[in-house]
Parts: sequence; C-alpha cells; structure tokens
Amino acid sequence: MAEVISIELVEQCKTIVKKKIEQSNNPIIFFHNWEHTLNVYEATTEIANNTKGISEKELYLMQIAALFHDVTACVESDNHEKKAADLAQLILTEKGVSAADIDFVKRLILSTKLAHKPIDIFECIIKDADLSHLRKGTYIREPFVNLFKEISASRKLTPAEWVAECIDFFDKNTFYTDYAKEHFQAGKEKNKEKLKELLQMEINTLEDLETQTAKVKKKKKGKKGKIELEVKSDKGIENMFRIELRNHLTLSRIADDKANTLISVNAIVISIVLSALFPKLDNNPYLTFPALSLLVSSIVTIIISIISTIPRTTHGLLTKEDVINRKGNLLFFGNFHNMAIEDFEWGIEEFIHDKDFLYKTLTRDLYFLGKVLKKKYAYLRIGYLIFVIGLIFSSFIFVFKIFSNYV
Repeated sequence: MAEVISIELVEQCKTIVKKKIEQSNNPIIFFHNWEHTLNVYEATTEIANNTKGISEKELYLMQIAALFHDVTACVESDNHEKKAADLAQLILTEKGVSAADIDFVKRLILSTKLAHKPIDIFECIIKDADLSHLRKGTYIREPFVNLFKEISASRKLTPAEWVAECIDFFDKNTFYTDYAKEHFQAGKEKNKEKLKELLQMEINTLEDLETQTAKVKKKKKGKKGKIELEVKSDKGIENMFRIELRNHLTLSRIADDKANTLISVNAIVISIVLSALFPKLDNNPYLTFPALSLLVSSIVTIIISIISTIPRTTHGLLTKEDVINRKGNLLFFGNFHNMAIEDFEWGIEEFIHDKDFLYKTLTRDLYFLGKVLKKKYAYLRIGYLIFVIGLIFSSFIFVFKIFSNYV
C-alpha cells in the first residue's frame, strides 16, 4: 500500500536529511549545509503557498524535493543532484511512496541544476527557492563569503574573480515565479549593487574579502536616514497593532459591562414584579397583563445578555501543517489549548523568525476579535431593544388598563 503523502512524511524526511547533513562533518562545507537546505525548504513553502493551483499533495512533494535537493552536496559536489535524487528514491521507496510521486520528486531535485531551464510551475518554484538566498540582507556577509570558502577549497579562485563571477551569475539567473519576482527581485538587485561596490575594492585574500564585506555592511548601516525610516516603519506597524488590539479589548470589556448592567437592572425589575405586583393581582386583576409583559421582557433581556457574554473557543488544535502553510492564529488560546507544548513552542518559533507571518497572525487576531465584538454588540442591541420595547409596551398596557378600569 502506497504511503499517503502528508505533513508527517515531510517531517520524517526533514529529520533524515538533517541527520545525514550534520553527520557528514565535512570541514570544507560552509554553504551547502542544513541552514541552506532549511532556507530552500521554507522558501519553497512560501512561494507555493502564494501560487494558485498548487494542491496540498503537490506542496508536500515539493517540500520533500527541497529537503533532499542538496543532501549529498555536503559529501561530494560533482553531480550531487543525481545522487540526491537517487537517495530520495531509496528512502521514499522504503516509506511506501508510489513510483509516480517519487519520479515527481526526483524531477524537481534534478531541476535544481544551474543550467536547467524549468518546464512547469513546480520546477519554477523550486528553482526560485534554491536561489532565494540572493535576495537576503545577509547575503554579502554569509552566503556569498561561505560559498567562496567552499568553492575555493577545490578550485583556484581569487576573491576578486569570485566577486566578478557572482555579478555575472546575478545577470544570467532570473526568478521565474510571479511571487519571487515581486518579493525577491528587489533584494537581489540590492545585493548586486553591493557586489559592484566590492569589485571596486582591493581584495586579494579571504581576509580582505571578509574585511571589505564588513565595510559594505557598515556603509549600508551608515545610511542612517533609511534605517531609521525602516525602524520607524516597523514601530509604527507595531504601535498600530498594539493600539487597535487594546481598543478591541476595551470595547469587549465595555460590552461585557453593558451586558452585566442589563442583567442587574432586569434582575431588580423581576424581583419588584414578583414581590410587589404579583401579590396584589387578586385585588387588582388589571395589573396581570402589564406585570406579565414586564416579567417576560426582563427574562428575555437577561437571556440575550447572558448569551452575549458566553465565552467561545474553537477546537484548540492547530497542526504543524497549519503553521507551515501559514494558517490559523497561534496568538489566540482557543486555537492552541489542545496542542502539545513542543508543537506550540515550535509554532511560535516559526512566526518569530518570519515577520510577514507574524504580522499576518496579528492581523488575523485583530480580525477575529472584531468578529467576536460584532456578535457581542449585536446581542446587546437586541437585548436593549427588547428591554426598551418591553418597558414601553408594559407601561402602555398598564396605563390602558388603569384608564379602562376607571372609565
């Protein structure tokens, strides 16, 4: 029986690949390590989740391909894509994955070869994910330098030649998916400009390269106005969320206070009706209908007010699959109260390191607080209307009965 392609299978593959890479202990591997693999895996997930027409199963298979694509590069760089594809086939066969799904994964792994031109959206996604490090703000001081250390260990190459090769690489390689063009291209262009700056510097050794990349980093940080603007922008967003969340919580508290007021007032009305009016009904039968009307409206108002304050929770079990697919809201206790502590900590770790996911989660929290407020205030409106209408109707009947009784 073929293995069902699921998030559990993806997690199993992640554990296997991580173990194989970390156990290689290759002293000359600085770039093709677990950090790079995880980056490609996360980028694949990000692009796929923002591309229409990708099914859940296809996403999982792409994630598996991303995990395996460089698994053998830490041992031998020559033709490592073919060896990685063969290893993936071996492991997935043991897991009971169908031949068709294995062929799909192998094709995606082989498509990560630099010279390969993608033939469909799946290959486009994994190609873009494999080069997603080109857009990172840390590119100059980490991937760029680390890849030079790795390549220069087996090939004679000066730092200046490496900078020139990288600029040429940036020119010859492009992003294919609409999402990558929109979200990755700008970062890639900034890094290309940094490489051009390096090309103008005197770089003869690895130490020179590391020193000059630090200067580029420092120089960029020296653009105080831009950095301050970015910091202020982040603070502005955070303040907006903080203020709006506080406003929503304040409105929720006001709604609860109003509901408590309605409950208290109508409880007093019911006490007065039962203690003062009902004992006099034998001698004053004309008071029966006004008393009943006031009693019924007060009881209904109390019920509506109680409904508006009833706490509501959800299933309380977000899965790793939901978090990976950037679904759900981990900030609301109703979504995580049934999760294992390990899964919850892992989920928090995920969005702490992903600003877009963090802001999206805060946005969802704000949205669903608004939905809850809408229900609270809708019930309160009904409660107030029932109370006012009941009071007016009871008063009208009371006046009418007194007038009828004396006329």
